[in-house]
Amino acid sequence: MKVPDNLIFALFKEQDGRIRRNLLDKSLEISTGKKYQRISDEPSATYELLDLKKEIAQLSQYSKNRLFADTNLSYIDLNLGKISDSLNLLYAKTLQAKNQILQSDQLVAIGEFFSSALRSLLDRVNDQLGGNYLFSGSSLTKKPFNENTLQYEASNETFKVWLSESYRVDVLLRGDEVFGVNFAISNASFASTGTQFTNGGTLTINVGSSAININYSTGQTLTDLVDQINNNYSNVIQAKVSQNPDGTYSLAIMPVDISKDISLSDTSGGDFDTGSTGFYSPNILQAVKRVGDKLSNGLYPDDSDLMLLQRAFERISFRRSQVGSSLSQVKNLQPVQEHLSDNLQKQKSDVEDVDLPQSIMDYTRYKVAYEALMRIIADQKDITILRYL
Repeated sequence: MKVPDNLIFALFKEQDGRIRRNLLDKSLEISTGKKYQRISDEPSATYELLDLKKEIAQLSQYSKNRLFADTNLSYIDLNLGKISDSLNLLYAKTLQAKNQILQSDQLVAIGEFFSSALRSLLDRVNDQLGGNYLFSGSSLTKKPFNENTLQYEASNETFKVWLSESYRVDVLLRGDEVFGVNFAISNASFASTGTQFTNGGTLTINVGSSAININYSTGQTLTDLVDQINNNYSNVIQAKVSQNPDGTYSLAIMPVDISKDISLSDTSGGDFDTGSTGFYSPNILQAVKRVGDKLSNGLYPDDSDLMLLQRAFERISFRRSQVGSSLSQVKNLQPVQEHLSDNLQKQKSDVEDVDLPQSIMDYTRYKVAYEALMRIIADQKDITILRYL
C-alpha cells in the first residue's frame, strides 16, 4: 500500500522540528557555555544558580570591604608609628631640659622644636586617605581636630564595615579615643606647692568602673595631697604636682593601667570645685602644647611633664597594638574569602556551565541525524524539503 505524501510530510516535519530544536539548543550551549538559557529549562537548577550568584555577590562585597579595611588600617598603623616616634623624641628632649643645666634661651629653642613637632602631629591626626579622614570616625569628611583649640570635633562613633555576616571591624577611628591621654589635671591652681588649701573637700576619682573618694582638708598643700594619694592608692593611681605654663601649680593624676580611662570631679565646695568637673584630660596635641608652652616661657619641665609625655607615648603604643590586632585579623580573612570564592564559583560552574566536549559531540550527532533525515526523504520521494515550501 502506498504511503500518502501528506503522512510522509507530517512525519518529516515532526522529526525536522525536533532535530532543529536540539541543534539550536546545542548551538546555544556551545556559544554561551551555559546549560540553561531560560528558567523554564530547569527551574530547580536555575533557583540554585540564583542563590549561588547572590552568595558570590555578597562575598565580593565582603572582599571589597576587606581590601578597604586593610588599606586604611595599614595607613593608620603607619601614622601611629610616626606619631609614636615623635612623642619618644619629645620625651627625650623634655628629659634633657629637665636637668636644669640649660639656659633660658636654650629652653625657648626646645620650645620652638615642640611647636614644630606639634604642627607635624596635627597634620598626622588630621590625615586623609581616599578623601576620608582617618580619625574622624563615621563623620568621614569632617576634619577631626580644630587647628586652633586642638579639640576633637568629629563623630563619637567609629566607621565600621562588615567582613562577613557575623564580623565587622573598625576602619576609620575616633580621634578622641585614639589620641586621648588618661591623665587628669586640675583646673584649680596654686601659687606654690606649699600654698595651703582654704577650703577642704572631697575628690571623686573614677578609674575604669571603680571609684575612689579622697578627702582633703583646710591647711593641706598640693604636696601633702599628692603624698596622701600616692601612699594610699599607688597600686591604682599616681599623683604629681604639675607646674602650669603660667608658673602656677596644679594636681595631676593618672591611672597605673594605661588601658583604663580616668575622670575626676569635686562638687564638695572645696578648692578643687571650680565648676564643671574641675579637671581636664588633655589629648596628645594638648599635652605636647602644654610642655612646649612651659619651655617657651623659659620654665624647666618637671616630673609631671615626663609622666604626661610618657603616658601619651604609651597610649599611642596601646592604640597601635589594637589596630595591629584588627589588621592581622583582616589579613587572615583574605585566604579564607578566596577559598570560599573558589568553592562558590565551582558550585556555580557545576550547575551552570556545559560539558563542552559532550555538547560538541551531541551537536555533531544531531547534525548527522538531520542530514540522514534529508537523505531518507529524498530517497523516498525523490524530492527535497524545498518542494514542500
